[in-house]
Amino acid sequence: MMKRILGTAFAVSATCVSANAADMIMDVKAPREPVYRCDITGFIELPGTDVCFKIGGYAGLEVYAFEDQWPPSVGAAYGIIPDGHVLENTMGMYAFTHVNFDVRTATEYGTVRAFIEGELTDNDTRTGGSFGLRHAFIQFGNWTLGKTWSTFLHLDSSPIYSDVVTVTGDNYMRRNQIRYTQTFGNGWSMAVSVEDQNYAYPYSLRATGLLGPVTAFCGVPNGCAVVNNRNEVPDVVANLRVDGDWGNAQLSGALHNNKFRDVFFGAAPAPVPGNQTDSEIGWALLGGAMVKTPATGEYDYFTLKGIYTNGATQYNEDNFLYTANTVWGACNRLVPAAGDCIVDTVTTWSVLASHTHFWTDRVYTTIGAGYQNVTAPISAFNPFVATLASDFEMDTYEIFGNISWRPVAQTTFMLDVHYGHVDFNGAGTAGGVFNPFVVNPLADDSQGAFLVALDIRRSF
Repeated sequence: MMKRILGTAFAVSATCVSANAADMIMDVKAPREPVYRCDITGFIELPGTDVCFKIGGYAGLEVYAFEDQWPPSVGAAYGIIPDGHVLENTMGMYAFTHVNFDVRTATEYGTVRAFIEGELTDNDTRTGGSFGLRHAFIQFGNWTLGKTWSTFLHLDSSPIYSDVVTVTGDNYMRRNQIRYTQTFGNGWSMAVSVEDQNYAYPYSLRATGLLGPVTAFCGVPNGCAVVNNRNEVPDVVANLRVDGDWGNAQLSGALHNNKFRDVFFGAAPAPVPGNQTDSEIGWALLGGAMVKTPATGEYDYFTLKGIYTNGATQYNEDNFLYTANTVWGACNRLVPAAGDCIVDTVTTWSVLASHTHFWTDRVYTTIGAGYQNVTAPISAFNPFVATLASDFEMDTYEIFGNISWRPVAQTTFMLDVHYGHVDFNGAGTAGGVFNPFVVNPLADDSQGAFLVALDIRRSF
């Protein structure tokens, strides 16, 4: 069992600061310490067995207020849209909880571990609410088998903030996977995994203009739709990490195979004539670091994370196009029999930084900012169509700050303030993607909004 801490005080507070900070506690590296007589802090022995277990988690209440342009249901700055188009309450509250079970047994192969965590959220119903399985995995030696954080992620470079929002440039993917972790000397480690490639069901945008689809290509009046094709190849993900007294850093990479095809509208999901199927390899890179800054305070630290994706948008998913990976259109308008194909890929890049300062052992603050660019070349030059939508490009940035007070151990009150801004760069969109200038011709090309949240949490 390996434990990772961000600093003495931060390790105590991270469990109760925010959903994102709490997530950092669980390290899914292969456990190394054998369990003897359940002498691990917080674990107890199940009578009559050789099993040690621990129950943990937290309960919390989130109170939020958004400006009218920022839909609370989105919770990320890319969701900011022109005034007058948010038809949901901009102030509310909800209760939430995470409950986890950690079970370990010492064997001749080392510690064998099973970990399960669920999440429940409720706002205004008497009973019920939603339930989600966050983690369910087994660790056996160097192997991790099941659902947990993607090997791509570097959680230590994720800032502290409230549960209701995901900051621009951050990511919290949990995937079914098979992972192998190998540790080396001097704090170095490496992990390689195969992960479920259908996470969030990546899709392809329809192109417009000269490369756009023509109904006649499909041979039916209603035309075709582009959908995921059968894909037998999982994503391949790897990271290289180093830990030291100064903090830690990680470099991650991922490969994803995009496969799409045309299908008839209202018909069986079979390829249309002309062999209109295509595939393209997408990829993603991440660099992240958490560096302690004793010059500003004994427990202070700085975080930095950068992500770039090309045809693998799910690795930078909190953006306007979500998990759109490719652009789909007619390969040759003059030769319909050539069929449709992938004519380009969607690219994204982002950077996110923050600094956390401990004023006392009970009061600390985090300030930070994130920026993200999304580009989708969904149109080709067409001099015959004056109203042709331009390529979609969107810039999003977010500035945030929060203050946390921990009156007693494992209990935190946090006030969190964010300003988000989106810029559509004068570009419309096509293929069913929201076009702010069609919905509201008087909309601004750029739009900003504030949100304020109070996050109250008790961990156990």
